[in-house]
Order: sequence, then C-alpha cells, then structure tokens
Amino acid sequence: MDIEVDEPFWTVRRPELTFRFTVETGDEPGTLDDGDVLVTGPGGKRWFAVVLAMSKIQEILDRCRDTGENLNGTYLWMKGLVIVREPGVESMVLAVEDLYDTYGTLDGTLPSL
Repeated sequence: MDIEVDEPFWTVRRPELTFRFTVETGDEPGTLDDGDVLVTGPGGKRWFAVVLAMSKIQEILDRCRDTGENLNGTYLWMKGLVIVREPGVESMVLAVEDLYDTYGTLDGTLPSL
C-alpha cells in the first residue's frame, strides 16, 4: 500500500476513497495504533474517523482507570470510532474501505464534514 508522506500527514489513495492520516513525529505506518483520518470519497464527500487498534484501547482504558475518567476506565466512547484488531495504516484503511464497500457510503457510519 503506497503512502504519500507530507508530515504531519500521510495520504493513501485507493480506487474509491482517499485517506489522510494526521500523525506525530516518530509514528511508523506498520505500527500506527491511533489514527485520526480524513476520508474523502466520490464527489469530494468527506468523513472523519478515529481508528484505534485494540492495544491502544486497552492503553486508554488503563489510563482512564488511573485518572478516574469514564467511570474509572470502565468504558470508552468516541464519535466515529473504528476498532481494528492489528495496528498499522493498512489495517486501518482496509477496515474503513470495507465499511464503504459494505454500505456503499460512510454516511451513518462516520461523521461527515
């Protein structure tokens, strides 16, 4: 999967969708576990996704347990959340792409911009 790098952004262009990740210095495509992603579809339609690997969710819940947030880490909620089993840009792109392929749109699945 080709990734165009223009820090702090990574862009992945697919046949139907373009994904623009906001990343931090030191992030690596194969290990990214927390992706804020602008998804652009046909006609310029745009959606926003927060894509988290399961390991990142555990990390967030543990931190909330320690800070007392979210009922001491008993839950996590984010608008536009997509959870992937494995970290990495490819895993994240394939998950959102599958949502699009399944429903023919991301409306009702991810917040539109």
